[in-house]
Amino acid sequence: MAEKITIARPYAKAVFELATDEAKLGEWSETLQLLSAISANAEFSVLANNPSVADDNIVELMVSTAGDKRVAGSEGLVKLLVNNKRIGVLPEIAEMFDELRAEAEKTIEAEIVSAFEVGEAEQKKIKAALKNRLGREVTLTCKIDESLLGGAIVRAGDLVIDGSVTGQLKGLTSAMSR
Repeated sequence: MAEKITIARPYAKAVFELATDEAKLGEWSETLQLLSAISANAEFSVLANNPSVADDNIVELMVSTAGDKRVAGSEGLVKLLVNNKRIGVLPEIAEMFDELRAEAEKTIEAEIVSAFEVGEAEQKKIKAALKNRLGREVTLTCKIDESLLGGAIVRAGDLVIDGSVTGQLKGLTSAMSR
């Protein structure tokens, strides 16, 4: 069987084109996240995979659960996915859609994991450096992981900068074992 991401790609691209044409990238992103959460629900998954439950009932359940928090036109996507037995790839569709959106909007989410709290001034410097290096607007989230001992790890897309003491010790151990 094809990988989920391969199956999700054409759906994500089609929804992205539709959302771009409608100028509703944010609304579609929120809708896909909501539908993805519904499809990942264990009880919903049991119903969706039950051959005795009609496709129309599955579509109606998902649409009614999402309620008015979904963008107009999303029912067609749900119906298409249910009829093609691909409702399980909604998380991958949502993820790929958000990647396409970030690319189009020239934005990226970055994460700093540090041993100690990172101050506002340092966060601004890191955001500016990442914006300069990546050519995108940066949204930064900070987490604390005391096991790093000191320093920090910065992740932005495929870029990982490990300036942690733990990372340096691992590098030193690896170099000494050669």
